[in-house]
Amino acid sequence: MVALAQIDFKLLLCLNALLTHKNVSRAADEMHMSQPAMSRTLAKLRELFNDPLFIRTSHGMEPTSRAVALTQPLQCTLDQLSSLLISQDFSPQLCRRNFRLHMSCYTSQAHLAAIATSFYAQAANAQLEIIDIKGKSLQYHNAQAIDLALVSDATYLPDYFHQLHVGNEEMRCFMSANHPLANRELDLESFIQYPHIVVTLGGGPNMLIESLLSDVGKSRRIGFRTPHYINALEIVSKTDMLFSTPPFVPQGFAPQFNLVAKKIPLQIPAYHYNLSWPPTLHKDPAHIWLRELCAREIRSNLSTL
Repeated sequence: MVALAQIDFKLLLCLNALLTHKNVSRAADEMHMSQPAMSRTLAKLRELFNDPLFIRTSHGMEPTSRAVALTQPLQCTLDQLSSLLISQDFSPQLCRRNFRLHMSCYTSQAHLAAIATSFYAQAANAQLEIIDIKGKSLQYHNAQAIDLALVSDATYLPDYFHQLHVGNEEMRCFMSANHPLANRELDLESFIQYPHIVVTLGGGPNMLIESLLSDVGKSRRIGFRTPHYINALEIVSKTDMLFSTPPFVPQGFAPQFNLVAKKIPLQIPAYHYNLSWPPTLHKDPAHIWLRELCAREIRSNLSTL
């Protein structure tokens, strides 16, 4: 049995990093250690738990059953230990904290200006750090590296995170005002007649469109793929391609790019947005302030749709 006196808190953090990355080099980078130092730490952990913990295979480092069994209790333990360090007093005016806000390209374009304006008006000495979300990226982050995430239906999220619903968007199909379909109702045959633009953010509503079309024996042709949202708006404004997307951002650019929006001729569910955060920060007063500020600004923006 492992005695508590034998356990160094940093050893647990290192074990958590190893379980997250299953790679000594990446775990060392997260902990700001050298690879040899992390290897020595792994040796100590193996001795401490009397188990190899990780086995090297052709697919990389694979955790043993003992390591897998440690994963959830370890995360809960680290969350509880972190909560001991949270101050119960918070003043935005005195705050110098760096807050890490995970957002997609689309949601940052949609809501970051409003969030930042309110944030710095109240906490001029604090910092916002924006980290780009990809489809499954939050699953590969240590929970302690995430303060707050604005997630959508396209985002895979650890199931133990808290969530707060902040709004919905109904998908629309955007096209140039000079498009042959611009002055008529969009039907299904017209929708699949022209090539489409897809912003590649790792899943989401575009995959759902393919599935819905398949259900009725139809398909569409993808003419342009890009990871950059503004690129998509520029290209759709200068071609006969169509772009299916939540509408908040493109409607703001519609006058600049001469765009019109049409209802998509498919029964597509609303696109849902949630703020999400790890349980470590659930009762942190500074975090409560941040998420209430973000929720307020996002809801205000989406109320204009």
